[in-house]
Amino acid sequence: MNAILRKSAAGLEALQSRETGTRLSARLRTLLLQVDGQKRAEQLTELAVSLGNPPDTIAKLLELGLIEIVPGSEIVEEVAEPEPAQVQRSLAGAALAEVASPPMASPEPAPPATPTGADCHEDLPVSAKLPEALRPVAALMRKLADKHLGLSALLLKRRISKSESEAELRLALVALRDALVKASNSEQADALLHEVYEHLPMIGLNRAQTF
Repeated sequence: MNAILRKSAAGLEALQSRETGTRLSARLRTLLLQVDGQKRAEQLTELAVSLGNPPDTIAKLLELGLIEIVPGSEIVEEVAEPEPAQVQRSLAGAALAEVASPPMASPEPAPPATPTGADCHEDLPVSAKLPEALRPVAALMRKLADKHLGLSALLLKRRISKSESEAELRLALVALRDALVKASNSEQADALLHEVYEHLPMIGLNRAQTF
């Protein structure tokens, strides 16, 4: 389920009054304020985690009746058929990648300068709505996820590709860093992401501790 969520009447009442009804922690109040009828459940789940809440917090808010699904907003995750122009661009990009990056004899080739054919097949390209200056950063984040997280990075790379603003890309960066920390440790994760930080400084890494 990846529907758009909005505050319910009970959720609005809980925010307006701290004395009656459901009492919310500071973290839950902060998260509930972000439910604006425009963000989808997946985005809000990532935001909940970045604020220090458990991954199932959104589901709990639904169970409590504090938020609700916007009718007709649920989507089915499927790969849309590309437009003819997109197919031509993908084929041209794959051909250029093959010319620029010939097969390596070494069993451990260096990271490719452009997305591999597998990347193009399994994931969407970086969103054209993302500011042009951030598109190379998003592409670099995808490469790091693919190289260091393997098959477990498919959903994360899709989230990076779907980012349409700096705010959404920063949320994807938080998720990417968390995944790299779990795969190794925080120091190594930050070392791998140092080039990303140069263009998209990581702010508020410890903000969850302030709630």
